[in-house]
Amino acid sequence: MVKKFYRKISKLISGSDTEFNVDKRLFNIALFIAVTISLISIVINLQLELPEILHYIIGTGTLILTFIYIRSRVFKKFHINLFIAASLVILSGTWLYNEGPLGSINFLYILAFIIFLSITNQKKHVIISLILFGNLIILYLVYFLKPEWVHPYATPEIRESDLLFTYTYVIIFASLIFSSLRRNYENEKNKVEEQKYELVKQHKHITDSILYARDIQQAMMQDVESVKEYFTNYFVFLEPKDIVSGDFYSFKKLSGNPNKVVCAVSDCTGHGVPGALITMLGLSFFNEIILQENNITASELLHLLREKIKYSLQQGKRSNENRDGMDMAICIIDKQSETLEFAGANRPLYIIRDNELLEYKPNRMPIGVHFKDNKPFDNKIIKLKPNDSIYLFTDGFADQFGYPDTRKFYISNLKKLLLKNADKPMNEQGEIIKKAFIDWKNTQEQTDDVLIIGIKPI
Repeated sequence: MVKKFYRKISKLISGSDTEFNVDKRLFNIALFIAVTISLISIVINLQLELPEILHYIIGTGTLILTFIYIRSRVFKKFHINLFIAASLVILSGTWLYNEGPLGSINFLYILAFIIFLSITNQKKHVIISLILFGNLIILYLVYFLKPEWVHPYATPEIRESDLLFTYTYVIIFASLIFSSLRRNYENEKNKVEEQKYELVKQHKHITDSILYARDIQQAMMQDVESVKEYFTNYFVFLEPKDIVSGDFYSFKKLSGNPNKVVCAVSDCTGHGVPGALITMLGLSFFNEIILQENNITASELLHLLREKIKYSLQQGKRSNENRDGMDMAICIIDKQSETLEFAGANRPLYIIRDNELLEYKPNRMPIGVHFKDNKPFDNKIIKLKPNDSIYLFTDGFADQFGYPDTRKFYISNLKKLLLKNADKPMNEQGEIIKKAFIDWKNTQEQTDDVLIIGIKPI
C-alpha cells in the first residue's frame, strides 16, 4: 500500500514514462526537490531569525525554480542550464549570509553536486564539476580577501540549529535522489530486458521461418549429387550470402530429346529473402518451360522465361513498376552431336580449351523489364572438343571484397584461377575455388550470393 502510494506521488512529481524519458523525469524530480529545499530553508531561516535579505534571495530563487518546474512538468520545456545557474546564485548568496565555510550551505553544495550530475549526461560532468568547483573557489577567495562580506550567525545556538536542520534534510533528500535514480534505473533495465526478450523471440521466429524457407528452396533446387545423372565430371560451388539464396542452378533433360541437357545458372535481383522469392518464381517457370517445350533452343528458353517473369510481376503495366528479374546463362549440351547452345542474359559462358579461355558474351539485358526486352536473345552454337571445360557463374565471386586491402577479387583474377586449374578434375577444381573464396574473403562480410559450376561434358 505504501509502495503504491509512493509510486503515485513519484509519478505525479516526475511525470509518466510515456510523457518523459528517464532523463527528463529525473530533471522534474530534481526541480521538485530544489523547490522543496528552498521552501524548507525559508521556514528554517524565519524560525532562526536569520538576516531578512536571505529570505529575499531564497524566495526569489524559489519563484524561478518553480517557474522552471512548471515549464518542464507541464509544457515540456527543459531549462537545465537556467536551473543550474539559478541554484548556484541561491547557494552563493546563502553561503555569504550563513557564515561561509563554517555554515550549513556546504552540505547543500554536496547535494547540489549530486543533483547536477544526475540530470546531465556524462559528457557534461567534467564541466559541471569545474563550474561548481570554480564557484566555491570564488566564494572562498571572497572569504579570505573580503571577510566582512561574509555574515556570521547571530549566536552559536542558531548556527548549531541551522547545521542540524540542514544536515538532516540533506541526508533525507540525498537518499530520495539516490532512491529515484535506482528506481528509474531498475525500471529502464526491466524495459530493456523485456524488449530484448521480445527481440530474441521475434528473431528466433523470423530465423525459423527463413530456415524453413531454405528447406523449401533446397527441395526445389537440385541436390549437388543429383547432377551425376547428367555428368560425371563436374562441380557446383554455391555459397549464399544469407540463409536463403538469390542464385540458383538447374540441370534438366529436354523431354523431346533426352540427349540434350539444359544447364542454367541464374542470379536473381537481390539476395536473402527478396532474392529467394524471385529464385522460387524463376525456378518454377524454368521447370514449367522445360516440361512443356519438347525441343527448345537456349535463346527461346530465355525469351519465354522473360515473358513469364514480366507477366507475373506485372512489369510494363504500371508507371511505378518494379525492376526485379534475373541474369542467367543457359547451355543446352547435346551429348550425341557434341555441340553446345549458349544464350545469356548478362551472364557469360567460359570454355577453357587447350589452356586458352574462350569467352562467349551474353546479351546486355536481363530477364525482366528492360528497354531492349522486345529483342530476342542470341543463340550461339559451339562445337565441343574432348577435355573442354565449361564454366557458368554469377557475379558474386568477382565482386567479393578481400582482406585486408578491401578490394574486389575482379573477373580477371577469376579467369586466372580457372585457367590455372583447368587441367585438374572438376571436383578438385571446386575445392580449390571454394578455398580461394574463403581465403580471399577472410574476415570481410560476404557481399553477395556466390555460384560457380564447372562441367567437362565429353
